[in-house]
Amino acid sequence: MKKFTGSFFRSPASNKAFAALLLISFLSGLSGCAGFNRATPTPDIPVKTNTGVSAEAKVIPVRSSILSFAAAGKVESIQAPEGSSVKKGDPIAKLEGSEKAEAAVTAADLQVASAQKALDDLKEKAKIAAADAEMAAALAEQELKDAKEKREDLNYKRVNQYMLESIQSQLIIAEKAVEDAEETFSYVQDRPEDDADRARALMYLSQARLARDQVKRNLEYAEGPPAAQDIAEADARVSKAQAALEDAKRAFDRRKTGPDPRDLTLAEANLNNAKAQAQAARSALNDLQLSAPFDGTIIVNSLEVGELASSGQIMLGDTSAWQVETIDLKEVDIIGVTAGQNVVVTFDAIPGLEIKGVVNRIKGYGVTVRGDNTYTVIVDLQGTDPRVLWNMTARVTFPDTEMTQETP
Repeated sequence: MKKFTGSFFRSPASNKAFAALLLISFLSGLSGCAGFNRATPTPDIPVKTNTGVSAEAKVIPVRSSILSFAAAGKVESIQAPEGSSVKKGDPIAKLEGSEKAEAAVTAADLQVASAQKALDDLKEKAKIAAADAEMAAALAEQELKDAKEKREDLNYKRVNQYMLESIQSQLIIAEKAVEDAEETFSYVQDRPEDDADRARALMYLSQARLARDQVKRNLEYAEGPPAAQDIAEADARVSKAQAALEDAKRAFDRRKTGPDPRDLTLAEANLNNAKAQAQAARSALNDLQLSAPFDGTIIVNSLEVGELASSGQIMLGDTSAWQVETIDLKEVDIIGVTAGQNVVVTFDAIPGLEIKGVVNRIKGYGVTVRGDNTYTVIVDLQGTDPRVLWNMTARVTFPDTEMTQETP
């Protein structure tokens, strides 16, 4: 291979100049590329919407309601006929049957008073009840003691020691009476049998012997073993006394610090039930009375005294202020409409009348009308006119609005 011997390699100074020239050319190229790729800034583009858009609307009161009785029945009286101004709570009409409903309220109130008194008495007499329970426990304890002693006596004989000693004493007296009668009879026993003194002495002797024999039988029974039935009865008495004592102790434990919790719970439940019944009775009475839920004017009242009331016969509206709601504002026109926006409202039936308004709110759900999605806008009127009536046709004109669309 031939060795390259060009002048480029032979001159160091020439080499340095050539390298510098290459570096300058490279940097210039980079600068040119950067200038070619940089985007030119684009200003924000305003997008106009709602250019003089108007929509048909209906006049509505600032507040309204269709009223109905909560109960069914015939109309007894009408307090607020059509066109009347009413305040909140004022009676509008009443159904028949109020006397019966009022009687039910009175009876329910009496039950409440009775239940309340029972609860108060239970609390006030808690100390007396505790003392009675303590006394009952003491008596039950004494009864158990007596029953156990009676049962213990039966382990040895039919009667207790005192009874046994009494019978033994009776036997001694009876035997002495027999001895005395035998001695008396010995004085006259040799007389004829029809002798009166002999007969009298013999009668006394016979009676003394009968009495002695009876006492002997009593003593034999008393000293003998107890009968099975006597033992069973004594055991039953002990068991009954034991159960009565336990029950009395439990009752005292429940009452010693206040009313028995079970009695207290029952008394409170009775009171709550009585109050609920009273509330239900009052609700039934109130259902017969139709009252105004807010201040306003009776726009419609088609009730007739003596006829059955039906729903939707009374319409109440607060006509101290008016609103309008659009009915044909399409989705393409709703963009840019916001709460607080100023509008102008005109009325088909009142030429020349213009009232300023402010958008109150936009209902968020659209309704399809003849293939178009429409949205309802509620507008508060900033003024009024005596000629404006509920449900009049109006037209809302929205001013030009702009939204700024930024282009990246």
